[in-house]
Amino acid sequence: MAVGSSASRAAFCADRWAEAFIASCSDDVDAAFESLKVMAKVLQTLCLKARITGTDDALRVEKMARAAMKKTAADSPGTEIACRTLVLLIRRGLFQRSQALIEEIGIALDRRNGVLAATLETAAPLPASFRKNLEQSIKETAKAHEIRLTEKIAPELLGGYKLRVGTRVIDASVASFLQNMAKQCTELLPNREPRSASQKGSG
Repeated sequence: MAVGSSASRAAFCADRWAEAFIASCSDDVDAAFESLKVMAKVLQTLCLKARITGTDDALRVEKMARAAMKKTAADSPGTEIACRTLVLLIRRGLFQRSQALIEEIGIALDRRNGVLAATLETAAPLPASFRKNLEQSIKETAKAHEIRLTEKIAPELLGGYKLRVGTRVIDASVASFLQNMAKQCTELLPNREPRSASQKGSG
């Protein structure tokens, strides 16, 4: 069974696939994206039970997907595009990149809709009031239409928080403060070389 050439796998470019997916959806992009995520999740489960790759499996998956679409009355232009996209990935031996494609589409849609994604790491859950004030501050600073804030618990931070917005990272954690303080103390201490045995004797 063909698994796709190494050249086709190496040539995979998530942002270009995402652009093509969005362009082909026209006004139905949100519905198509939701369909893509659901169908990819189902196929990922199937892939754990049997290898799904190559042209033969692509045809089989396409028949299964279309049958399911008709059975659930989910046959729509958006679902059709999602189905074609996944089938094409399978045919080219690139289905393992489907999650990367989904993430890239999500980023592109957020950018287009003025949504800014941010990740907040804290040692323990923070009050809802802090989250609300933080979201408002990010929105005003970045001039974003909406903020999608994902919270993660990271006990190693000890306290405070670490905020990631795009490529920017604001580290206001206790762990970072202690590391910086330790570094400054090391720099302030004199760089004394250990005394040799002869020096100790002569002293």
